[in-house]
Amino acid sequence: MRIYSDCRDLMSEMGRELNSYGQIVKPKTYQNQKIEGMDDFITKEIICQQYCLTSLKNVDYLFVYTKAKEWADDEFLERIDPDETYNNPGEAWKLRKDMWEQFLVGTNDRHFDYTYCERINQPVLYKGTRMTKLEAIIKLLKDDPDTRKAVLSIYGIGPHDMDSDYYAGEHRIPCSMYYDFLIRWNARGEKQLNIMYHQRSSDFCMHFGDDVYLAWRLMEYIAREINIKPGYLYHTIDSLHAYKKDWGYLNSNIDDLV
Repeated sequence: MRIYSDCRDLMSEMGRELNSYGQIVKPKTYQNQKIEGMDDFITKEIICQQYCLTSLKNVDYLFVYTKAKEWADDEFLERIDPDETYNNPGEAWKLRKDMWEQFLVGTNDRHFDYTYCERINQPVLYKGTRMTKLEAIIKLLKDDPDTRKAVLSIYGIGPHDMDSDYYAGEHRIPCSMYYDFLIRWNARGEKQLNIMYHQRSSDFCMHFGDDVYLAWRLMEYIAREINIKPGYLYHTIDSLHAYKKDWGYLNSNIDDLV
């Protein structure tokens, strides 16, 4: 597993590998849209890409292609706010309207097929008390620091596995599968909270850097809540890819784009 301590190195190296070694595939759907036969969506892909990030040094490089840090900061606040659970589509998406408006559904009541806030703040029972899933994970990490059960699932939740009803692409389903939190000792003998982030899919140019940042913010937030030092991000992506419409980014010097 590659280890990075700098966001510039992460973005540069992941882009280089994808550009050099990505295999060509032609998916038929993109989110909740049909793209079969559309040349712009021919895809370069690397499967099961993994790395570890140990710091957010040079964080602006995560947004080198999207320029979306303001959106990401507001999106994170919406994700962790239980009062926003039923406020779909929320407000943060308007800061990146050019990306997200195309995925709104409905005629009068415009909304997204799902929001991360809905998934993160799903009501659960913890020791007989009703609370959000995020609150339960924080309590679990406080009660049992060595636990292996602090998994914040995003994909396939609800009264039934609703995401699996939409394999054919009728609705958007999450690219993120789950976030897993482990309190463990680092090489300096300090306890830290690490986050293991598993995605089925990540669009390198348009979403990867945002997803890295949002995962890191979630780790920092929970670490503060449990009074533990934030640790590292371990990230597994089943399909890391870039669409032909964005391949120009992969051939660019990222230092010229910041």
